[in-house]
Amino acid sequence: MAHSYAYLDKEKILHLHPLEDEAVKHGKYVGTNLDYDESGFPVIGGEGVIYYADKDTAYVNGNEDNGKQIAVPSALKALAGQLL
Repeated sequence: MAHSYAYLDKEKILHLHPLEDEAVKHGKYVGTNLDYDESGFPVIGGEGVIYYADKDTAYVNGNEDNGKQIAVPSALKALAGQLL
C-alpha cells in the first residue's frame, strides 16, 4: 500500500495525497497507509470513496449529487475523527 497523508478540504471532504508538503497546506493532516485513486480519494474495496466528514456520508461512483451512497467505512470514519 502507498503511504499517504489524509486531510479534509474546506468542504470537509476527505482527501489523500502522497506528499506531506501538499497535505500540510490544508491544515491538520495525518499519515495513513490507505490507497487512493487518481483523484486523491481513498480506495476501499477497490472503489474510490468520497467521504463527507461533516455529514458522515460516503459515496462511490460519484459524489453526493450523482453517486451511490454507501455505509461509511469504519477506516474512513476513524481517519476523519483524527482530523476533526
